[in-house]
Amino acid sequence: MSMAMSGRSANKAQSQWHHDIGDICGCICCLLDGHPRDFTEPAHVSIHHCAGRTKSYSHDFVLPLCAGHHQRGYGPLSTMLAVHGNKARFIEAYGREIELLETCAQLVEVAGREIPPGVHGLLAKWAQHKQTLEAQPC
Repeated sequence: MSMAMSGRSANKAQSQWHHDIGDICGCICCLLDGHPRDFTEPAHVSIHHCAGRTKSYSHDFVLPLCAGHHQRGYGPLSTMLAVHGNKARFIEAYGREIELLETCAQLVEVAGREIPPGVHGLLAKWAQHKQTLEAQPC
């Protein structure tokens, strides 16, 4: 299969990141909706690759999402907003994917787990971008 179809493989740090954000955050959208993960059970999330799977940062820019928040029509409630459904409504309800990543990273850090350098790099670029936007006159 070509690189464009299969994408890059996650390295060890990125695989650990995927495990940690799922384990600590559960579905980030469910958490924001007031339904935190039940730590007495395994986390039931999939990893959403926010920028596809072929970019160098693909496995850093990810979110832990339950089935209903990942793919339209797969959740227990028909009213769940899925990133792969109506992305504009999803962003309106939960924020930009980079903002959700920022929240996940904060939760993982508070839990004492490692944030991969690639995630730190993405969040640093995002912080720089926000400062640039704030400095511009309206």
